[in-house]
Parts: sequence; C-alpha cells; structure tokens
Amino acid sequence: MDFPLLDTKVRVPLLTQPVVRRQRLIEALERGVRNHRATVVAAPAGYGKTTLLADLAQSSDFAVAWVSLDNADNEIGRLLRYLFSAWERIFPDVADSRLAVLLSATMTDLDAVLTEFVNLADRSSEASMLILDDYHLINDQTVHQAITFLVEHLPPALHIVLAGRGEPDLPLARFRARGQLQEFRADDLSFSRGEAEEFFLCREGLQLSSKEVWRLQKQLEGWVAGLQLVTHTLQHTDDQLDKLEVSGDHRFIADYLAADVFFRLPEDVQAFLLSTSILDRLSGSLCEAVTRREHCQDVLERLEREDLFLFALDDNRRWFRYHDLFRDFLAKQLERDSSCDLEQLHRRAANWYLANGAYKDAFYHAINGGDATLAADAAEHYFEVALLSGEFEALHNGLRAVPLDWRVEHAVFGLFEAGAYLFTGQLDEGMRCVIEVEQRFARSTSIQGQRNFARATAIRCAVACFQNDLPLAEDIAEAALENLPEADHTFLSAIHHALGDTYRRNALWDQARRRYLTVLTLEREPAFPIRAVHAYCALGDLELLRGDLNESEAYWRRALAAFQQRENWGRFPLPLIGWVQIRLGGIECERNRLEEARNLVEEGIERTELGGDVHGLIGGYLTAGRLELASGNIEEAAAYLERARPLVLDAEFPDLAGQFERLQLEIWLARDELRSAVSWADQILSDASSGKVAGDVELLAVARLLILKDDQPSIDQAARLLDRLIGRATEAELAGVEIEGRTLQALGRFRSGDRAGAMMELERALALAEPQHYLRVFLDLGMPMLDLLHEARSRQTMPHYLDRLLDAFGDHVPFGGEDAVLPEPLTDRELEILQLLAAGLTNSEIADELYISPQTVKKHAGNIYGKLAVRSRTEAAARARDLHLIAG
Repeated sequence: MDFPLLDTKVRVPLLTQPVVRRQRLIEALERGVRNHRATVVAAPAGYGKTTLLADLAQSSDFAVAWVSLDNADNEIGRLLRYLFSAWERIFPDVADSRLAVLLSATMTDLDAVLTEFVNLADRSSEASMLILDDYHLINDQTVHQAITFLVEHLPPALHIVLAGRGEPDLPLARFRARGQLQEFRADDLSFSRGEAEEFFLCREGLQLSSKEVWRLQKQLEGWVAGLQLVTHTLQHTDDQLDKLEVSGDHRFIADYLAADVFFRLPEDVQAFLLSTSILDRLSGSLCEAVTRREHCQDVLERLEREDLFLFALDDNRRWFRYHDLFRDFLAKQLERDSSCDLEQLHRRAANWYLANGAYKDAFYHAINGGDATLAADAAEHYFEVALLSGEFEALHNGLRAVPLDWRVEHAVFGLFEAGAYLFTGQLDEGMRCVIEVEQRFARSTSIQGQRNFARATAIRCAVACFQNDLPLAEDIAEAALENLPEADHTFLSAIHHALGDTYRRNALWDQARRRYLTVLTLEREPAFPIRAVHAYCALGDLELLRGDLNESEAYWRRALAAFQQRENWGRFPLPLIGWVQIRLGGIECERNRLEEARNLVEEGIERTELGGDVHGLIGGYLTAGRLELASGNIEEAAAYLERARPLVLDAEFPDLAGQFERLQLEIWLARDELRSAVSWADQILSDASSGKVAGDVELLAVARLLILKDDQPSIDQAARLLDRLIGRATEAELAGVEIEGRTLQALGRFRSGDRAGAMMELERALALAEPQHYLRVFLDLGMPMLDLLHEARSRQTMPHYLDRLLDAFGDHVPFGGEDAVLPEPLTDRELEILQLLAAGLTNSEIADELYISPQTVKKHAGNIYGKLAVRSRTEAAARARDLHLIAG
C-alpha cells in the first residue's frame, strides 16, 4: 500500500491527556473568525497550538475541517485532495460536486480547482472553519499562492486557520491592511499562571505549591512543551523542582531534551528512539523490521502513554508519528552516534516497505541506504505506477535521485526514463535511452543481462507500433517475447497493448482483441488496476468500431467503475476519465436515452476541457452536437460544431474529421441549407473519383443526401455507393457501418418503388441492430424512415423491435398512397411555396419570385412543415411527392 490518503490527517487530533481548557483563547478565536477571513497561530514548537485548535474544533459551533500537514504536502495536488477530503468529512454532499470531479484525476488545472473551491464555499449557508496545522512545513510557492488566493476570495461562511512555528510565507501585511487577518503569537499562547496551576493539578503524583508553579511558569515564559518536559522529568526521576534549571531562551531545547529527557531513559528505549527516527510514520511491524527487536507495538503504546512526543495517527493506535521537534532532535543524535549504521537502518525500512507494497517509500529509503539493487527493485513497481498514471515529473524526480553509477549496473532506470520520454512524445530522447541500455547488454550472457536487452527490444516494439509499422513491430515483438520471462508483466503488457493498438488501427479486430485480453491476464499489483483500465478503454473502442454496443458499453463501464473507486483517486488523468464518459454518452445516445447521454457527455467534456486533450474535446463536442440535434435543438448543435471546428482544422484525426463533416451535413439539412449540403457531397464524390479516399462516415452521409434528393438518378447513384460500402463493412466485420448502409439502401429502394427489395434490406439491418439495441440510426433518418418502418410493421417484420422504434418516433401518423389525407390541407399559397422550396430556391429567392417578404416566406414554410409533420425542406419535398402534392 502506498498510503495515498491517510484518513488520520483529516481528523481532529485525539486529546488523550488531561487538557487545560483555554476558554479565553477559544472565545477570542471564535470572535475573530466571525470578523476576519483568516487566522494565523504562529509560535515556536510546544506552545500548544495543536491542542488549542483541537479543543476549539470539538467545542465550537462552527463546522471544522482539519488537515495535519507534513513535508509531503508541498505538492499542490496532494494538498488539495487532503483539503477536499477534510471538507467532505463535515459536508458529505461535496462528494458529488464539480470540485470532486476536478480532484479525481492527475494533472488537475489549479485555477479551476481554486475557483470551484471558492464557489462551493459560497453556496454553503453553514459557517465553517478550515484548520491547516503545522503549516511551517510548507515551503512550496505554488501552495502559498493557492492559499493566498483562497484567503482573498473566500466568502464569509468559510474561515481559514493556519497554525505553525513561524509566520507563513503569505502577504500578511496586505491582509492586515485590509482587516482580513487575526493573529495569535507566542505571548498569546503562553500559559497564564492559573492555566499552569491547572496543568499540574491534572498530573498525578505532582504536588506543587502555587509559588513553585509561578516560578516555573516565569522561567518557561508560559511555554507549554517546557511544562510537559518538566513534568516528565519530575515523574520519572528523583529530582526536585528546585534543582531544575529552566532557561527562558528557547535555543536550549536540544540540550534540555538530551540531558533531562533522552539520556534519562533506559538504553534500550534510547536505541529504539534513535533507530526509528528515520521513519515518517511508525507501526509495530515496521519498527520490528528496523530495530530487529520484538513487541514494538507494546513499546509504541507505552511511549504514547508516557507522553514521550509520540502521537497516534488512528483510533486503533496502529500508526504513530514523533513530534517533529523530538524527531529532529533524535535525527541529530543518530548522526553523531558512530555505533549506529544509518544506511543499514534505511535498508531495513526499504525492505519492509517493499514487502508491504509502499514502493515509493521503499525506493527513497533504498536511496538513503545506498543499496542500488534494492532501489532498482522498488523502482520496478514505483516507476510503473508513476508512468501509467501520467506522473512524469515524479518519475523524473526519482530518476534524478539515482546516482549515475547505479544506472550503469541497473537498466531499469534507463528503461523507465525511456518510457517517460516516449509517453510524452519525445521519441528521440526515448530512443537514446534505449540505445544506451542495448549497448551495455548486447553481449551479455547472464540471464539478467539478456532480460534487460529484451526489455529494450520491447520498447523498440512500442516505438514501431506508434509509427504504425506493423511488420517491423511484429518482428521485434517476437524477439522480445522469446527472451522476456513470464513474470515480467510490465514489459509484456507494454508489447501486447502496443500491438493491440496497431492491429486495431489496421482493422485486424481479432488480433487486437487477443492482445488486449492478454494484458488483462497479467495481474500484478500495484500497476494492474491502471493497466486494466487502459485495456478496458482499448477494448471498448475496438467493439465500438465493430458496432457491438453491448460489449463496448461493458468495457467502458468497467473502466468507469475503476475510476470511481476511492482508492484510485489521483491515479488517472482527467482526459482519460472524460473520454470514457463521452464514449458511454455516445452509446446512450444511439439507444435514444438522451438524458442519460447528456449527463455523461457534459461531465466528460468538463473533465476533458480541464485536461486539455484535443482528441477528447473534438469527440465530446461532436457527440454533444449530435445529442442536441436529436433533441431538435439545431442552433445548440451548431454551437458545438463551431467549438470543434478550429480543433479539427489544427489536428490530424481522420476518424473525428469524418464525424465532424457528418454533423455539419446534418445541421445543413436541418436548416434547409440544401445547396451547401449538395455542394459538400459533390466535392466528396469528386475527390473520390480522383483517388482521394473518403471515410465510411462521409460516404454514408453522401448516400443519405442522394436519397433525400429523391430523383431516380440520385437514388441509383446512392445504391451503387452503398453496395460498395456494405460489401467492405461485411468483410471487415463493421456491423455499425453495415446496419446504417443497409438501412439507407432500404430507404432508397422504398422511395423508388421497390418495396420488396426495401423490406429485404431493412430486415437484414434490423436483424443486426436489434441485439445491440440501435435506435438513433433509424430515428435520425426522420419521417421518410417512419413510413418504411410502418410498412415493415404491417408485414409483421420483427414486430417487437419495430414497436420499440415506432414508439421512439412518437405519435406521428404515417402518410402514403394516393388516398392519404392531411389533417389540415395546404392553402394555395402554401402549395405554391412548397413547389419552390422543393426546387431548391432560398427564402429570399422565393420572396423575389412571389413579391412577398422573406419573413412571410419563412412563416409559410413553418406552417407547411407543421402540416406535413416534417422538420426540413428536404423532408417536406419528399413527403409532398409521396402525397402527390407536387410533381416527382
């Protein structure tokens, strides 16, 4: 386990010892909280800052969120997640907020997070306090700037308290000038005489006179930790109070701890404290590994009971930490102790962390322990997780900590450096690292050397796949797989996944699926959940290409379930999460579950925008545009199209470019901009005749337009085009393309009077579509399709599925035949305008022809559409010909 989020850091510390109630300070704090934006509690170690604020948290009317900071919180992403986790404890509803969305992934946009933090606080009506304890451990300017932003923009309902050993690196002068800050310093926190007397009254075995307490209080200047040290000394020695010399100069702390605390302890306790001072956190098992002694849990619990600067981190008292001051003192003592092997202690800690899955801790302890082999073993796991999670900066920081001579002996460091470069598109730098490894191990006869060379070969395979050189990738993969051991899951999965992507790119579906499924068999923690999600996404894309909505949805939902597990927070980049939601939204759209689709796509776009992934943004905008068009919101669909347009022009994604063109055509048809649609289709056909390859999506759109033109030459041309498309789709197992192609073929034959041929094609399309629950592929063809479906239903063709389709169309009554009667007949003027609309004239041209205004034409056109139950001039013309209202 890597301890990604410790619940104990966001809990108010336990007050296990008798506590002096500092009512004067609590009341002053609460008064100031109501009138200021921030409170700074700054004093040297041991002035009772944490105890005071913990008491305040337990007694205040405010809702209090608490974060105990440590050195690791100098990483802004980690700190923000702890802030959110603390806030969630007092306001559980924030788990469903946009802030939760922003913090659920790596590489989060800081400005967006801080803005949403303020907005969310502004929506809260309950007064609350956010306490950041030990803020003196923060030295990162990004964190300071973030806290400054929060202080300057927080609403009155939320107040920030910063507690530490010195002034925080914030613009305090500016806050003071604006009246936004209240402050408590050492003088404020010092024990009064009465508080000091109460403190000693709570300690058993100590009977001090008021005079003795006053003398001690004066010597310590109210320093709470000093009183605790004195109490500990008096309780565990025969010394009398009048023999203790306590200076008011705080620089004596280390000497005092050494002479009057540490060296008065039994030697075995001293040895335990020194050996375990290398640890950020302590548990019984970990301490036993480091100290080589038994029953360490009992030792930890005893030290806590004796108030020896050890604090429990959980209610079960399994994890502890030393007071920072005391740990610093112990660390200095350990450095001066020549009998202690510091590196050996670090190696023992590294071995324990490695065995217990805390690979990052294991890696850095191995570095401090000077053990290259141990560091390499830890890096195998730590670097893989960092790489797959997109934590490239953390990976590079780890590599910078590795001594240069270690890299010569241990290839893992160079190989993962190559991976980091390749994942960020720096192919030349990545190949440089690969070549260095190959040159070192090309002639090696050892098993490890041959394995390292095979790993470098595996990376070469990934590069060939990235360049879509499938023959070369297969040759390289064969060589790598022959030499990689079965247990090398990291590089085996890299080969199989890269080959799967390349097979999919080349429409080799079965080979691609086998590779992805092989990745899912390579189970090994901690990276397997991350590898598995990438495999789920790849399989989901693959099945979507093949038109298998059921299988695709199953894989996408498995990926989504992994994202939603709390232990996986921060492991996945936002664009990946957004892409999964967009893909799921597309499937829900096809099944006509528009509200569910809209929710998924909106959330997906939000994550993708924050992550800045162009491919995901284009896909999200186009899916959202299709949803709006399906809901009849033409202008909203057009707005999404325009958001996608500049991204499509600047990027090279052929699949998405085809979808963009398709949506553009649909919007032209919905707007009755028939000339633009025809011009576009003519260009596609012209390009195709000159050898330029058009995608299936564009060609299907052209075929639809030809059929809607409703003249026999156009329908015949569409039929020839569709025959070629259907043939290719059938051979390549692209069921989605085949379904749409056969549906359009059926519609064309129906409109040209070949009802038997239409029924045959439609039945084939329905047979493919029903198991996958396709709906929009039929619904998007509008009223002409409705007539065809009614005809099929009258013939008892797949009645249950057709009933679903007809229900989805709504209450439109089908028209057809010479005896059909409109619910409301067209006027003479409307018939005249209908004839001109069908001829392709614009509203302005019709207005000039009939000597009326364009606005009047538009009004008449709206009436015509309503009476014919259509949405566009193209559908109106086709319906009018069916009803013999105008000439064919």
